[in-house]
Amino acid sequence: MSARACLAGLLLLLVAAGSLTPYDPAKQQREEANAAPSVQHWFGTDGYGRDVASRFLAGGRWSVLAGAAAAAATLGLGWIVGSAAGWWGGAADLVLMRVAEVCLVLPWLYLLLAIRALLPLETPPRTAAAVLLLAVAAVSWARPARLVRGMVLGLKERGYVEAARGFGVPGPVIWWRHVLPGTLPLLFTQWLVLFPRFVLLDVTLSLLGLGVAEPAPSWGALLVPLKQAWMLPREWWVALPALLVAVFFAVFSLLARKSTNGVR
Repeated sequence: MSARACLAGLLLLLVAAGSLTPYDPAKQQREEANAAPSVQHWFGTDGYGRDVASRFLAGGRWSVLAGAAAAAATLGLGWIVGSAAGWWGGAADLVLMRVAEVCLVLPWLYLLLAIRALLPLETPPRTAAAVLLLAVAAVSWARPARLVRGMVLGLKERGYVEAARGFGVPGPVIWWRHVLPGTLPLLFTQWLVLFPRFVLLDVTLSLLGLGVAEPAPSWGALLVPLKQAWMLPREWWVALPALLVAVFFAVFSLLARKSTNGVR
């Protein structure tokens, strides 16, 4: 319960970042560049004098919304394909699972590089990042689809489903009333697993220069100073955003583990 409360509080904090940020994330105060944490600047300031706490909250809101949307798109595709393959079986099952196997072995990193190279140079950073995240979502549905397929194969053999068929209940009605509800716990658990992965992907893209870039706030941009390890003994506060991002992923890891045990 404490992990769920922590998660809910963290998500609310990030989603409501627009009204909670103490400063404009893009406002530069050059006279306060690289300032240590203080009452005015909770996490200090960066090299341009911008408030790091405001940029952390604003960047987190983008990462949370983008990760949630990409995870939902992945699960939506996986659920549709897995349900169709498990329910109909036969040739549909064979074709859909072969397509899923192809998606499992696709080198998505090269795919991202190719898509980013094809995007016009004037494409806004967040638009480019959203396109890349959706591209990964479009090839990441295979694993959830296989899990959903296996669950649907088991559910359609249950006694109450066989009884409904015996009473002449139409197939779509059986699927909607008896099969669909049984897949929801699996979808929730998979969302807890996929959501932080897509957030991490957004951070990684920003670190590699493929995602959200300056001057837009992003978690990846906040972690760039960590590449200069020699700064940490003197400017230790540059590691604060990394610690908070680590807490975010740790909470989701704990929740995903608990939910997986519950589904089992």
